[in-house]
Parts: sequence; structure tokens; C-alpha cells
Amino acid sequence: MNTRTVSEILDISLKTLRLYEQYGIIKVNRDSNNYRNYSEEDIKRLRQVKLLRELGIPLKNIKGIFEKSFEDNKVIRELTIQLKAVDNRLSELESIRNTLVQSVNDALFTSEDNSNIYFENISKCLDQNLENRRKWVDRWNFDSWSKSYDTSVKKNINDDLRLFEGYDYVLESIVEKVEESNGRKILDMGCGTCNIYEKLGKNVEFTGVDQSIEMILVAKRKYGDISLRLGSFLDKPFLENQYDIIVSTYAFHHLNDLEKETAVNYMLKYLKPNGKILIGDLMFESQEERLKKKDGFLSDGRVDLWEIIEDEYYTNIDKLKSYSELLGCSFNYKHLVNFTWLIEIIKP
Repeated sequence: MNTRTVSEILDISLKTLRLYEQYGIIKVNRDSNNYRNYSEEDIKRLRQVKLLRELGIPLKNIKGIFEKSFEDNKVIRELTIQLKAVDNRLSELESIRNTLVQSVNDALFTSEDNSNIYFENISKCLDQNLENRRKWVDRWNFDSWSKSYDTSVKKNINDDLRLFEGYDYVLESIVEKVEESNGRKILDMGCGTCNIYEKLGKNVEFTGVDQSIEMILVAKRKYGDISLRLGSFLDKPFLENQYDIIVSTYAFHHLNDLEKETAVNYMLKYLKPNGKILIGDLMFESQEERLKKKDGFLSDGRVDLWEIIEDEYYTNIDKLKSYSELLGCSFNYKHLVNFTWLIEIIKP
């Protein structure tokens, strides 16, 4: 396909097409007369570039993204890049909107002309969005932990806190609860590489959900017969009243308190009546116990280890228990090992 036709079909100027070539984003073959001849693969690449540019990604970063080596699942990975870019842009727009709403409300509250302050706040918001966009591109390393995840959690590699101590025991404790309940239809939230599926056996209907496409692809290679979805705790349920049990291991602590409440509400929607949520994760029994642990680390001169804990959102069990019971649920819990507890939330 010649340059002018491509320009008309994709609504990209001739000058811009030349620019993409200069940046090395696209390399177009030439025919015997030295005219550019765009292939179907070139057209697909240009469509992706156009979307990423419209989402504000700089050309040099787009080039870096496309220079990544895709060993397999090329289409899935390329679509995921675009999805992440869209999510990032939506977050930027939400940030701008919140800043504008706050400025309007502040202006309504005072008779003074504070326009300089308002526009300064908007400028700061835009600068922060730009910085976050750069960080998003820099972070795009295709979830490299997925390649070593199974080994690292089972062998506690580089884990001074022993956060994954007794990993198999934790999974087996959850599986035991599943078997006691005779649950057949299982949803695993934050499934990672789906290690729990191997212990559940083949007599369950299993769906795994994770926000890391690389974790999902590892699970897909390991267990080709299970249903896998890209998503998170905070996505609105794709089904309601369908699952007997929801399981989750070592994922819930990535959510703050408000997000945890949202996640519990969404998980309850997935469940059939009397269905169960089983979470094995890093937790404290109460705020009092959390502070005792903190004092212990500080007394031992291990501020560095406590900072690792504070970098996440370990659940306070008593707080989650109160919230779950407020929703009419039954709530049980027990300590498993080190920082890991097992909680059971039963839908009425």
C-alpha cells in the first residue's frame, strides 16, 4: 500500500508518517521503483502508534515500547500496552477534573480573586500527570517478577521478613476449607500464576483474575484448561450470584482500607447465597498488635523491615470483621504462619 493511501485511510499526515520513520518506530519496505510499500503489519503498527500518541505518550517512549521483545502472545501483550495507556489517561483526566471541581468550590466560597492560585494548582496537576506518565512508561517491564514468582514465593528468596513462609501450607489450608464446603465453582482474585489450582484438583470449575497480564500468561502456559481474565478486585463484577467460593492469596494487602471495603462488596456480588470468601494474606489481628510488632522491629534496629511492611496495606482483621458483619456476613479467622492469616467471610 502506498504512502498516500495509508495517509488517507489512517488520517495521518504524510509529514507524520515520515517522522515515524525517522524515529525508527516503523520501517517501511520499498518496491523496485523505490516507492514505500506499507504491509499489513505496518498498518497495524501505525494504528497502535496513533492511539498511543492520542493518549499523550511521547514518540521516544513509543519506540521503546515497540522495541521490547515479545516471545509469544504478541497480540495479547500489544493490546495490554494500549489498555494500560488508556487506564493511565483516564486517571489523568480524573485528576484534572478533581482539581477543577476543587477550584470551582474554592472560588464559590470566597469573594477574593484567587485566579492565580487556581491556575497554579491546575498547572501543578498537569505537571504531576506528565511525571506519572513518564513513570508509567518506565515501569513497563512486562511484570518481570512473573518469570521467577513460583520459585521466589516457595523458597523465600530475598525475604528477610519471611512473608511467604509456609506458602504451600497456606494454599493447602484454603483448599481444605474449599473441600469442607463442597464448593465447585471457584473464583481466584489476584490469582498470580494460579498455584492454588494445582492443589484444588480437576473437579472444580475455576476462574482466575489478575491485573498482571504476564502472571496470567504464565498461568495459561501451566494450566491451559482454566478460565483466565485480566482484572482486579476493584473492577465491577463480570458475573453476579454465580460462584460458590472466592479465594485469594497474598493479594489483598495491596489494597488500602477503603479499597478493601469496595473489594468485599464486589466479591459478595459474585457469590451465590451462603457463598464464601477465603483470603490467605498478610494481616494483623488488631491495631494494637500492629503497634506491638512495630515497636519490636524498631527496638531491634530494623526500621528497614518495618518500612517494607508499611509500604503495603496489611489488613487489620478486627476492622475488616466489623465491616463484614455490618454487611450481614459471618466472619471467622485463624492464624496460619508468621504474618499470614486465613479469614472466612460468609455471605448471608
